[in-house]
This record gives sequence, structure tokens and C-alpha cells, in this order.
Amino acid sequence: MVQTLRLLPLALASMILLPVLRRRLHPVRLHPTTETTPPIEVNDIQVGMRRLVLSDLHLGAGDRLDDFTADAELAALLHHYAADPEPTELILAGDTFEFLQVCLPDVPGLEWSSRAAARRLETILRAHAAPVAALRTFLARRDNQVTVLIGNHDFELHYASAKQVLRQALGLAPDDPRLRFGVRYEGDGIFLVHGNQFDRWNRFVHFDGICEPFEVVFGTRLIREAINLLEDEPVDIATLIDNIKPLSAIFWYALSLPTLRNRATRRLVARGLVLLVNVLLRNTTYIVDHGDSGRVSPGLSWKPAYHQVTLATTLLARAAGVRQQSGVFSEAAFQRAAEQQMRQSVRAFRDASIRGMARVAHDPRRRSVSLFICGHTHLAQIVPLNERQTYINTGAWTDVIVDVATSRRQQQQRFPYLEITYPAKGAPPEWRLLVWQEAGRSPHLWRDEHASLLEKVEDPV
Repeated sequence: MVQTLRLLPLALASMILLPVLRRRLHPVRLHPTTETTPPIEVNDIQVGMRRLVLSDLHLGAGDRLDDFTADAELAALLHHYAADPEPTELILAGDTFEFLQVCLPDVPGLEWSSRAAARRLETILRAHAAPVAALRTFLARRDNQVTVLIGNHDFELHYASAKQVLRQALGLAPDDPRLRFGVRYEGDGIFLVHGNQFDRWNRFVHFDGICEPFEVVFGTRLIREAINLLEDEPVDIATLIDNIKPLSAIFWYALSLPTLRNRATRRLVARGLVLLVNVLLRNTTYIVDHGDSGRVSPGLSWKPAYHQVTLATTLLARAAGVRQQSGVFSEAAFQRAAEQQMRQSVRAFRDASIRGMARVAHDPRRRSVSLFICGHTHLAQIVPLNERQTYINTGAWTDVIVDVATSRRQQQQRFPYLEITYPAKGAPPEWRLLVWQEAGRSPHLWRDEHASLLEKVEDPV
């Protein structure tokens, strides 16, 4: 029995590596369609306009999988700025809509059609009527504008059908320029993307639009084929799964809990590992067909996923009482090892976005850009890249778990957003990372509760 458990990581590695290698040697060719979304560039941007940037709202279908519970707060923020006569552009910087967790009886979970995209968005907008009504009020001022950037959770916004559903919900004509969509926003001292392209689990080979077949990245498969199922498990941590970032840290959070002796928690971790392996086995490598030359998908390297599975399996085996040459693996040592892996996962996820933006900032063509903004990580941050350029992550409006063991959520800094203004046209942007409170109360400045995150990024290239 002991020998079998010791060989389990090697067997899992073989199960994962061989299919991944086979798929990389025989990738699926993607054929771009006309369902695309262009970037928003310098000539598309009104110079000197006040801008608000919010990211990662994850508005869902209003059911058990919907993690957005701040309808009143979001509506109040929109009404607050709608009442201000200063022209304002609201930029929703990706993952505004949680397409991946909308489950409908008439739409198969793995259907990625134009029809499915429209149906999912209609359901989301009905479930969050107050913010939608507030958006209509915000756009009732003719000088205001809403820009929606596409993220990995609302990639289906590339479909014209989904764009039209949102326009109709906001009472706008098909050609009304006050609502527009983009994959990137660049101009007036700002470079802004959602940020998923810095994340190996959610990086698209063709992020600019829909392809045939539909490109399904590893993170999308993980949500659809694992996370949504795990939330049904009868254990407290299951309800927190969506609020743990990155997804790769989920199992380390679970394994680091002293409650692992609980049968339900062990069942959750074991089932999660099985589902993860199943997703890995079915993961696809893509290339984009551009005639004679194809661009190979960045894909998902087998190494980080294999590392997660084999380490988790080893820890579980040791927790079951497997004796190592050095003796019994104690519960305290087991918990320390899981916590170390958890911290490493979170740090690597956070640093990938910072370093990705630092590489963008290092481009000579962007020497005049001072703000490099993204979301995706759900972790609000301000990081100086150098003396002239700053990285800002606008965080998320879903719950952020501060302590998994006690289910403690972040309360004081729950609704972050970035306000950008200009002292004069052509001047560099001035900015404040703010935290919305509630109607009748002024927002307060976001503060970094972890000073180490403000360390300067060295050698970004």
C-alpha cells in the first residue's frame, strides 16, 4: 500500500504529460471569424476627460454561482457620478460579466455560440436590474461614455449578438458611440488591459475575437468543468472557491487548513484533484491559421499543473500516514508545506501581472505613458515601475478572502476603483485609487495593507 501511494505522483505525471505532449504535437487550428473587437487607441480617445476604471465585477445570473452581491453599492456609485456635470468615461476593465457561471436549461454549458452568448448576457442583466438602470442614468448625460473591455470571463462579448443585448438593455441605438467595446485601451497617458494575457492559465492565442472552433483556455475549462461542480460540495470552503485567487492556490488553501481531518474537506480536495486531472487530460493546444504561417498558442505548460497535482498528491499521501525514510510526516509539517506552496502560488500570480506590465512599459513606444492599469488578479495594488511610470491594479468588487480558515472577508476596502483626471489637456494624468463606501458617504483613498507590495520591480525585461 505504501509503495503504491509513493508511485501515485509518477503515475499521475504520466497520465498528464503524455496527452499534453500529444496535443502539442497535433494542435487544433483556429480560423478567425468576423466576430472581433478592435483595440481603443489614441485617435479614439477624448483627451483630458475624467475616467473611472472598475474591474472584475463578475455579474452573474443571480443564483448560487453568482458572487456579485454589491448591486446597491455599484448603482449608488454610478448615480453619484451621473449627478456630477463633469463629462466622465466609465471604463469597465474586463470580467464585468460572469458568462462562465451562467447555467441555463436551454443552453448547454459547453455551447459557445452567438445564441448562447446572448442568452447568458440577457440572464445576467435581468439578475442585476439596479446597476443596469444606473448605467442608463449615467448615459442619459450626453457627454458621458461607457467603455467595456473584454476579459477571460466575458470573452463572449466579442459576439455582436452580446454587444447588441447590452445596447438594448441600456436603451441605446446600435450606432450610439456612448457605449463601445475594446480589447485594449491606450492613449492620453494610459495603457489599460484586463490582464488575463499575463496569466498562463487564461492566456488566449487569439484574444482579439472569436475563432472556429471556439478557443477554450485552460482557466475556462477549469471553471466550467471543475469549479462549478465543486461549489456543490457540503463543506464551508466550497462556497469560497470563487473568491480564492489564483485558482492554482485553491488546493493549497484546502490542504493548509487544520480541518483537513474533516471527511468533507478531504472529499472536496480529492474530488478537486480528480477534476483537475480530467481538465488537464482534455486541455487543447491551438494555433491560429493565417495562411501558410500559424501562430502557436502559448497554451498551458504541463509543468505548473503537474507540479500542483503531484505535490498535492504527495501531501495527501503523507497526511494519510505514509512513513517516509525520515519518519512520520507530522501534521504541523504537512500544514507548513501546504502554506508555503499557497504563498508561492499567490506571489507568482501577482508578480506575473506586474512583470508583464513592466515589459510593456519598457517598450520605447510607451515612454510617454505614465499609467499601466489592469485587473484580473482581484488584488488591488500600486507599484512604481520606475520614476515616471506606475502599475495599478484596480482589484475586484467580489469578496476577497483575507483568512480562509475563518472565512473572513475584506470589508474596509471592498469596492476599489480608479479615478483619473487631468489638470489641463495634454498634461500627464493625475489619479487616485479610491474605495467606494455607500450613498451619502464620500469615497476614501485605498491604502495598501501589505507594504511589501509597493517594492519597485527590478529588471522588468
